[in-house]
Parts: sequence; C-alpha cells; structure tokens
Amino acid sequence: MALVVLLLLALPAPARAEDLAPDPAATDLVLHQLAALRAHNFTEAYECVSTELRKLFTRNEFEWMVKRAHPEVASSTYAFVVRTHEAAGFLYVTVKVQGRNGQNAEALYEMVREKGQWKVNALSSRRDDGVL
Repeated sequence: MALVVLLLLALPAPARAEDLAPDPAATDLVLHQLAALRAHNFTEAYECVSTELRKLFTRNEFEWMVKRAHPEVASSTYAFVVRTHEAAGFLYVTVKVQGRNGQNAEALYEMVREKGQWKVNALSSRRDDGVL
C-alpha cells in the first residue's frame, strides 16, 4: 500500500490552470486599455491588441465589437484585477468592471507575448451580479 502511495506521489500532476502572482506588465496593460476605453480613445486601446486580433478586426471594427459585445468594458467607471492564471501557454487576467450603464461585469483577458511585450489576444465578458 505504501508503495502505491509513493508511486502516485511520484507521478507528474495533471496539467491545469495555475494561479500566479499578478504580472505587473500584463495587468498594467489591461488596466491601461481599460483607461483608454474609459476615455473613449479606441485608437490607444487598439494599440494594446495582438497581431492575431488585428487580423480579425480593423481599428473601427474593434471599436464596434467592444461597444456592442462588451459595453461595460467599453465604457467603465472603474475596474480592478481579481486574478491572473496561466493555462495552455496563455496568461489570463480576470477583471471586475463597473460600466457607466450601471451594470457590473467580469472580463477575462487572454494575453500573449509579442516581441517581449504583453498584448491582448482575446476578451470575453459576462454580467456579474456579485458585489464589486
């Protein structure tokens, strides 16, 4: 029995999401993009996105998409980082956001490194009825 336990302990742990200490460069970029969006500076916000995202959206399409798919993110009153974690080679930054529309949202930013710099590769958000 003890041998079985030792063998199980020696096996590598299954791959899973790993909570990390917040990476200041990644979280700063997310908060910088949110500040640009808050100021309705979509050009500056677009500068934060990855090459892959730029292939999918022009600057104007990016603005249209963020306003329609993520209204709280597009126009927030405040936001703060809740968590960062790594999975499948990406860094994820979870942010709580309060929109000017009075609604709360939880936004999940997928981050990638390009030329040593963090860039926003994807964004998903959902309504958050929890307390900010």
